Amino acid sequence: MKGVSFSEKVKEELASLSIPTGRELDAELLGFIKGKGSFNISSGGIRLSLSSLAAARRFVEIVKRIDGSGSEYLSVSTRNLDKKRRVEIEISKDVIPNWRDIMNSENIFNRFEKDPVVLGAFLRGLFLASGSMTDPRKHYHLEIVTFDMDMLKKLSKLIEEVFGIPGKVVKLRYSNRLYYKRSSSILELLHVMGALRSAAVVERVIVEKEAKGDTNRSFNFITANAMRSAASIVKQIEAIRKIERKLGMDSLPEDLRRVAQARLENEELSLRELGEMLNMSKMKVYTRLKKLLRIAEGLE
Repeated sequence: MKGVSFSEKVKEELASLSIPTGRELDAELLGFIKGKGSFNISSGGIRLSLSSLAAARRFVEIVKRIDGSGSEYLSVSTRNLDKKRRVEIEISKDVIPNWRDIMNSENIFNRFEKDPVVLGAFLRGLFLASGSMTDPRKHYHLEIVTFDMDMLKKLSKLIEEVFGIPGKVVKLRYSNRLYYKRSSSILELLHVMGALRSAAVVERVIVEKEAKGDTNRSFNFITANAMRSAASIVKQIEAIRKIERKLGMDSLPEDLRRVAQARLENEELSLRELGEMLNMSKMKVYTRLKKLLRIAEGLE
């Protein structure tokens, strides 16, 4: 599927799911309408403009399931808008007896009774109509964009109550957005909507990013240790050179002189390696080098 965005792949997966029945069917239809529906004053119907052809096909099938035939209550046309093909769909208000309540968006969520399956169906329709998702390999972002700020706020609250997933609602220039940026939240929402294949992709990306992050942290830790070690060695050598210039190496006790000489002749060795060469523990080498540093600090 070269050239198809990750968001469109998610929609194609959702659109390929079997059509639900009962309250789930009504909820998904409601999600479509709340996402892209508007009241057509001239015809008295509800009009939708969908950019996803897969989503449009599913919506038409849902209307036919609800109506029985759909032929006299449904009209479909296509047009190009902003260099993109859109499907224009209009359904008669007779398909939805309580269409006024739906368009007013006052108490639409009361019918869900916090049922996770029914809410998931509503989210599926809403995402198919007005949602999008960034490729998780780039960054994590899933959003719903509509004109109905009140609906988005109520939906965000309901999603948090039912699934424990907090979202954020913001006002845009011409519309409003409900979005999620946590990988775990997006993964959960994909499962809720039924996009299990897309969720598996996101899960693999999360694992890969975490593994890469662990590798980077380990590399940074090793690099930081190496830099600290290199800086300590430079400081030790400078101190020993200072003692050599001002006091002479013969002025040092035997144990300090051995360590000082070994450090000057083996700048690249770690404390452990110096200790193995001198038959001393790493701690003894460290202690003697600290004494050399204190001696150097006391010299004017």
